[in-house]
Amino acid sequence: MPEEQEAILHKAKAFLAAWTSHGRPLQCGAKIFYDRFLVLAIEKPSHELSCCTVDSAIHFLRELKDMLHVDLLDRTNVVFKQGDTTLMLPPNQVKEKLQQGEITADTLVFDNTITQKAALADQWLVPMKASWLSKYMHQPALSHS
Repeated sequence: MPEEQEAILHKAKAFLAAWTSHGRPLQCGAKIFYDRFLVLAIEKPSHELSCCTVDSAIHFLRELKDMLHVDLLDRTNVVFKQGDTTLMLPPNQVKEKLQQGEITADTLVFDNTITQKAALADQWLVPMKASWLSKYMHQPALSHS
């Protein structure tokens, strides 16, 4: 939905233009990846970020939630990349999909716990076997009796 993404980026740019820490403007940007993820990035400032800086970003994401009716702060779902599409699952369905062969140890998963821009290139999208989800690959199959 290009119009929706354009609206999101327009709002993000307005927010980022006024985003500060300790009253100092931040060098920052926003980008949408894979038609699913909004990434807000800050160049490392010469000072510590204030709690108010983080709070204002969370407030902005909540405003987007109200606008889009999508919780951008919900980290409970797991997102996989399969070819050109993404698949979002609640964690309790990951083991089931693995057992059904719909996802495998080599299926790419997004690690949304990364906090550094450099990690986007090689730590954000990793095979399931290299992620925290690998624990699901070593559990015995569920019995259906």
